[in-house]
Amino acid sequence: MILIDTQKEEFSKLKDIRVFGRISHENRFNKNLLVIGLGGLGGRTVCALKGMLMDNITPEDNINFLMIDSDIAEMEATIDDSKEGVGFNALEVISIYRPDIENVLENGIQKNPIHENLANWMDPEFPAITIGRDGAKGNRQIGRLMFSNAYTDVRMLLFDKLQDVYDKTTEGTVDVLIVSGIAGGTGSGILSDVAYNIRAYGKAKKWNNLRIGGCLLTPDVLFGHKAVYEDTELVARLNANGCATLKEVDYYMKLSEKDDNYTFISKSNKMVIRENLFDACMLVSGRKDEQGYIPEGYITRDTASFLYRLASNKFIGNNDVENDRKLLRDVFFENEGYSITNWKMEHSDENIKKSNCYYKVVSEADYHIPIKEIENMCENDLFSQAYKGLFRSPFKEGNAEEDIKNVLAELTVFLQEEQGEDIKLAVNGLIQYGQITKPTYKMIKKNTDGLREGFARKMENFEKELPVIIKSMKNKLWSSLDDVISKYMNEFGPYGAIDVIGAPSAGVTDSTKGMMAEVRKLEKMMKDYTPSGEYTRIIDSIKTIVAKRFFTFPSAKRETENGYFDACIKEALAAERTKLIDELDAQDLFGDTLRWLQQRAERLDEIYSQFGEDLKNSIEDLANNGDKAVGNILKKAKRHEFLPTDYVTSRRIKEMETGIIKLMLDNESNIDSGRVVPVKDEMEKIYRELFSGVGAYGPEKMFTVAFADKKLTEQDLNVMYGSPINDRRTSIMEEAARAFVDDISEEQPLCVLADGYKEKLLAKKYISVPNVMPYFSKAVKAILMAPPYNEKEDSITLNPGEIEISIDDIFVGVPVSMMQCAMEMQMAYNAVYDYKGLHIDEVNKDMKSFPDFVTI
Repeated sequence: MILIDTQKEEFSKLKDIRVFGRISHENRFNKNLLVIGLGGLGGRTVCALKGMLMDNITPEDNINFLMIDSDIAEMEATIDDSKEGVGFNALEVISIYRPDIENVLENGIQKNPIHENLANWMDPEFPAITIGRDGAKGNRQIGRLMFSNAYTDVRMLLFDKLQDVYDKTTEGTVDVLIVSGIAGGTGSGILSDVAYNIRAYGKAKKWNNLRIGGCLLTPDVLFGHKAVYEDTELVARLNANGCATLKEVDYYMKLSEKDDNYTFISKSNKMVIRENLFDACMLVSGRKDEQGYIPEGYITRDTASFLYRLASNKFIGNNDVENDRKLLRDVFFENEGYSITNWKMEHSDENIKKSNCYYKVVSEADYHIPIKEIENMCENDLFSQAYKGLFRSPFKEGNAEEDIKNVLAELTVFLQEEQGEDIKLAVNGLIQYGQITKPTYKMIKKNTDGLREGFARKMENFEKELPVIIKSMKNKLWSSLDDVISKYMNEFGPYGAIDVIGAPSAGVTDSTKGMMAEVRKLEKMMKDYTPSGEYTRIIDSIKTIVAKRFFTFPSAKRETENGYFDACIKEALAAERTKLIDELDAQDLFGDTLRWLQQRAERLDEIYSQFGEDLKNSIEDLANNGDKAVGNILKKAKRHEFLPTDYVTSRRIKEMETGIIKLMLDNESNIDSGRVVPVKDEMEKIYRELFSGVGAYGPEKMFTVAFADKKLTEQDLNVMYGSPINDRRTSIMEEAARAFVDDISEEQPLCVLADGYKEKLLAKKYISVPNVMPYFSKAVKAILMAPPYNEKEDSITLNPGEIEISIDDIFVGVPVSMMQCAMEMQMAYNAVYDYKGLHIDEVNKDMKSFPDFVTI
């Protein structure tokens, strides 16, 4: 479990580290884009797109997002989620709910208390529905009513966003993509109003390069929800809404060719425009597998994946072939309304006129090249070995025992020495014995030497200084111990330092070693100390002898003088030592030291153990996920090893260990206080340094190691990649490329068409291979252009961006009638008789007379 959310987020960013597969940001994205999600389904799709882009785009890319919705709870949830980086922030959300709308239909729309022109397109007999904070409840006119009521505020926010995007452009080009479901009430209810307001604003500002595209998700996208699909009445209503929406979109997509206009009136605001609704529009439908409808999340993710490509500088075509290289987004916006297709050749002019052929349908096939996953596996191989090094024993591989004893040597000697020995403590305040005058025999005999009295006075002064002396000893001891701890922190890391301290409560298994064990030995020696009084007895004996006898020989007198003087000094030294030991005991120096060491160890354990474990687990999890992905993708590789056999050396492992220790120690205060630790940035530096020896063509070198017949060394790779032409490298790249191409799955349609229709449509094929792997991509291209694939050279393009092989068929000029779900929508629509709110205008325009797209 990770300590705190901020660190959890940082650990999650480890997945974004790219060393081998690092993608240059320069010219990666196609700028000046605003993507708007309308309603719940549109908002969720655009939210998925933002999640794919947010860690990669910069403000200079000018790629922007907006959500317009009526469900307060859903909007509050996405704003809250944005704090975790997975939703829309408050500046990206526009609510069309206003509290005054709740009872607006109580007395009928014509008697509404807000404004006489609030919704003159609503049926006067529209039921008195109470409008709440939870959205339009699938009614398109309720959605439009909420938009109309909030229009004054909404248009200001919408236009401000548009202007902000335009102001950041250098080319004066703005592309807007509107993503919406067509089954509910909010998205399909406000779709036309939002698009035409954007169109009108651009026209008023005289923007010549404003393009508006649509991405419409059909009702069956929602059928993956069991509660929806099993509610037959709800399914019918959603399908009817979808049909009504597409009838309107169909009509307004060709408005410029008609003697008609689009009118929007809200209170005192009026807009009349005669322009096509979209410059291009793609359709997305639900799809089934053997278990039934696929869950919505898969559809929105796949849709977002294609929109991601529209936001990127993805190209179709090849400059080497008829200079036919175009941006995918430009191809998307090309007007294919009158392209010649087999379908048109088989239908009468009258049928063609009724069937708008502006729609685009996309089929995708992606084959991910697992460079990032391989990198994660290689990183973990080295990290795991380096991390084990953090638990090396400073006693076995260092001089910890000697360093500890050196620090405690002075105290050890002090407690082991005989009581009358000189005190060899390097502290101020001890009694000085060097300038004391030796008394004469006569003075000793007459008790006038004053030696013991002088020592008593010195002892009295010494006692006053004792607390300060012991405090000084403690400070010196702790400082010296801390120096040793710091030394092993830097050499072995925090776990080695904990081992040196030797606190069992901090997870140390061998408590017989370490600082605490040695301090306990000193504490025992102190407790075992017993004053002897030996020198006092010697002095008393000398005095007794001198009092009874008179020595006439000079040598005897000198011997007496020396013996007495030495005994007095040793008596004083013994007394001084006793008082020092008593004060050590009284101030509990060793007890305090043990408690301090234990707290130090427990604090280090608290700060670093969880952090280190989380770091290890995060890197391990990425490697395990990578191993699974590589196992599924690189089935034909000779081995799942990707570094040369001689790459993982003890030197490189030690360098990584040093880097991990530095990461921990440099961020001790951040970890301790819960501030963000830049784990991703620091580990990326470590990895970059670690893999710098791989050199250029890193991804392809890793493939070469995996697909080569025999294991390779660094020298082998350097030879292979040292020149533009190398037969051995070419052969291995061909084998790797074929392993990928042969496993490319069948394209997945974003919109399911009726059987047999694909062959009747004009399709633009786009195959993208990664430009960061030129030798591999060259081999892929050669295979795809040869039988049985026979792809055209101009359909295969080297592109920046994600390291993958992707295939997109963009079918253009698609009429709605070709969709597999078209018949069900039309049947549900035809079955509606008395439902209010099917079309956005049920008063001023007979939208039911707009052409049907399927004849039943």
